Amino acid sequence: MASDPANSVALPERTPPVNILLVDDEPRNLDVLESLLHSAEYSLVRAQTAERALMLLLEGVFAVIVLDINMPGMSGIELAGLIKQRRRTQHIPIIFLTAYFQEDKDVLQGYGTGAVDYLTKPVNPEILRSKIAVFVELFRKTQALAASNAALEAEIRQRQQAEESLRQANDELEARVAARTAELVQLNQELQQRERALRASEAQVRFVTDYAPAFITQFDREHRFKFVNRTYARRFGLEPQQVIGQHFVEIMGEEADQIMRPHFEAALAGERVEFEAEIAYAGLGPRWVYVIHEPERAASGEIVGLLAVVTDITDRKLAEQEVARARDQALIAAKAKDDFLARLSHELRTPLNPVLLLASEAAGDPTLPPEVRADFESIAQNVTLEARLIDDLLDLTAITRGKLALALRPVRVHETLENALALVRQDLAQKNLRLVRQFDAPKDLVDGDDMRLKQIFWNVIKNAVKFTPPAGQITLCTRLSPDGGRMAITVTDTGIGMTAEECARIFTAFTQGDHALSGGGRYGGLGLGLAISRMLVQLHAGSISATSLGRDLGATFTIELPLSHAPMPVAPPAGSATPFARPGEPTPPPETRALRVLLIEDHQPTCRTLCELLTRRRYRVVTANTVADAYAAAARESFDFVISDVGLPDGNGCELMADLRARYGLRGAALTGYGRDEDVARSHAAGFVTHLTKPVSVRALDQALQQLVASLEPAN
Repeated sequence: MASDPANSVALPERTPPVNILLVDDEPRNLDVLESLLHSAEYSLVRAQTAERALMLLLEGVFAVIVLDINMPGMSGIELAGLIKQRRRTQHIPIIFLTAYFQEDKDVLQGYGTGAVDYLTKPVNPEILRSKIAVFVELFRKTQALAASNAALEAEIRQRQQAEESLRQANDELEARVAARTAELVQLNQELQQRERALRASEAQVRFVTDYAPAFITQFDREHRFKFVNRTYARRFGLEPQQVIGQHFVEIMGEEADQIMRPHFEAALAGERVEFEAEIAYAGLGPRWVYVIHEPERAASGEIVGLLAVVTDITDRKLAEQEVARARDQALIAAKAKDDFLARLSHELRTPLNPVLLLASEAAGDPTLPPEVRADFESIAQNVTLEARLIDDLLDLTAITRGKLALALRPVRVHETLENALALVRQDLAQKNLRLVRQFDAPKDLVDGDDMRLKQIFWNVIKNAVKFTPPAGQITLCTRLSPDGGRMAITVTDTGIGMTAEECARIFTAFTQGDHALSGGGRYGGLGLGLAISRMLVQLHAGSISATSLGRDLGATFTIELPLSHAPMPVAPPAGSATPFARPGEPTPPPETRALRVLLIEDHQPTCRTLCELLTRRRYRVVTANTVADAYAAAARESFDFVISDVGLPDGNGCELMADLRARYGLRGAALTGYGRDEDVARSHAAGFVTHLTKPVSVRALDQALQQLVASLEPAN
């Protein structure tokens, strides 16, 4: 049915849709944005890459750009920078979308490229629509203003043409005045319209900046506020209009002005300034801020002021300071722990020293009955094991803190295995254990620390000996991996075996199998040897594992080490005494000519014992218990070398050694309960030829004496 023209209502002219550019590399994100912004008033244009977005911007006119920051290839920040470099697109507002909170510097970088806002994914639909509506309205007003300007310019040209025609025709003066009046009225209307547009634009800027998390301000050349966002003003309990026009010092005070003035001047000289500063705020106290000053230039290029963006970073600074304090306290605590363990080691080792010296000397004395020598051998063994426990505790601490350094060189594994076996040969004999060797590996050269590898093998073999009943068997095998790049060493025993759960935990410090804990402490130990062995194997880029078929079915330990491709040295380096040297193995004393020894030791039992042992070896010994006594003795007579404790009651043995060597050219052996790598290095740096860690066996003492005598030969 036709409608009645008389009753019809005129429809308003339809406003053409406004183009909105959506840029995101994820199609589903674009779909979400389209669904949120779907409207007959908008023409939503999609771009999945920065390059496509740039092409679309060249082809069309857009009211606003919704831009994802994180895109493959060119990022949203970089794309925004290119957009703002083009005159055609530099005024298009950009809303950044991001899936996570940006660093302050990223936010500032975004604002610096022209972003007007940040929205975090997932986007709040109402906020997004509200912001888009504001920018679309601003775009339409801008377009309308441009169209109006064009119309006005056309009308002005027409007026000018009419005026020229009137002048040429010498028309009436009243007509010319009327034309001029009409022109002035039109210009006034244009100015008013532009003023309204400017106020609207300022309102939009105010809306955006008031909700920015940063403090945004603008200053003239006299450091007076031209603009502040609401966030900044409310920090002082003020509204923006109460701050604008005030001098910086009137708002912030003299102290802050002194801090900021040099940065103001640098920006007004044309520099972009970024800095951090601690500034005292009234009512808030000291606050750390990150500040960016950007020069503001007029169209002529003249600097007319500066833009400041300030971010409060107090929480971050406080967190950094707390982390630094915690780190310093942890370092202090770790240093105190290391020092305590070193002192504890020294105090535990010192009383053992005379016991091990006398026991190992007596165990090797052929004039004593065999049963007496065996008793002394047992004493020496147990003292050595006690020292081993101390070493294990120190090794565990050093490894877990990453402070144990390996002296890597090409090492023959078969040779090192034989050396480790020599340390348990007597244990094998005492339990009547059969030892089977199957060294099938055609190559056995690895890059390793010979002393630490011997420690690993000794721990594993000693463990097998401990848990294998008398008359059992221990088998040592070596083989290469199928690819030929690694060497496997297996130690298999016929001992008490383990469960699968025990196999999984025996390499944990202070842990033993359940059977090891039963029987009233029958097997003993702290559960450190295998834990330290695993750590040392890992430091050698290897692996260690344990398997067993069950209780009373024995166990197999497998160590794998990467083979070395380096050539084997012609001869191994000499002079390093192993901490696993067995007590009681005699080492012939050097041929001496009644060499003179200055023995400096404040522990009287150790001093007496060493004096007696040195005298038996035909040395002339003078003892001193303090640094002062040592200096007095050295001044009275000459000596061939010195054996000195490092920790003396009135001074430091290392400093004493350095002084005696400088004055008299003396060599020396350090005698101390401190046996860490840094302690040994400190001894050598002071001039000691060798370093003896308490408790000292007779063999280690004889080796040290040989080194000292050898060091005298060039001089003699």
